[in-house]
Amino acid sequence: MQLRWDEIDAVVWDFNGTLLDDLDLVVRSVNTQLTKRGHPPLTSAEYRDVFGFPVEDYYRRIGLTFETESMAELSADFFAEYEPHLQACSLQEGVLEVIDALARRSVRQFVLSAMEEGMLQETLKSLGIAERFVGAYGLAHLEGDSKISRGRQLLEDFDLLPKATLMVGDTDHDAEVAHALDMNVLLVSTGHQSKAKLRATGCPVIDRLSEITFGS
Repeated sequence: MQLRWDEIDAVVWDFNGTLLDDLDLVVRSVNTQLTKRGHPPLTSAEYRDVFGFPVEDYYRRIGLTFETESMAELSADFFAEYEPHLQACSLQEGVLEVIDALARRSVRQFVLSAMEEGMLQETLKSLGIAERFVGAYGLAHLEGDSKISRGRQLLEDFDLLPKATLMVGDTDHDAEVAHALDMNVLLVSTGHQSKAKLRATGCPVIDRLSEITFGS
């Protein structure tokens, strides 16, 4: 996909599903939760159709209603299944090529994630890519709510011009964040939401990061 890269000074990457290929691990982890509570498991396609932010609302859609458990308890239960296997996940295809191409163009790059910030930073280090980013911002908890306030802080901390910043993500919440903060946005359908859900945002959608081209 051809973008006006001459107008972009910074790229803010989502992490899970965009840089990190953790879809299978997430589906396995949530299916463990569902099975323990007497609910049928989800296929990957069903999960991608129902997943969204805030995660509390997504949990309600799959039948976890918080009548006997809090969001904090459900989140802790999910991460007990998810975190031990996190380091076995790989980067999405084409990630390093795009990151390196942006670096050659002197584009500053950041990560903005709904993952807890300490876990995010440790995972970036284990993948060997932490040094490729100027900053990595996550949340202060495990409950996966909005990234808007952290995104606003990122823009302020690094004096980024929203109109010269591109958000790259894999969910409609990434589009929501970009719109709230007046950033450009590009969505990729390799991650946690279906292409149909992404297209419904009206934002540009690509199937893989290798579709990004930079022109002359």
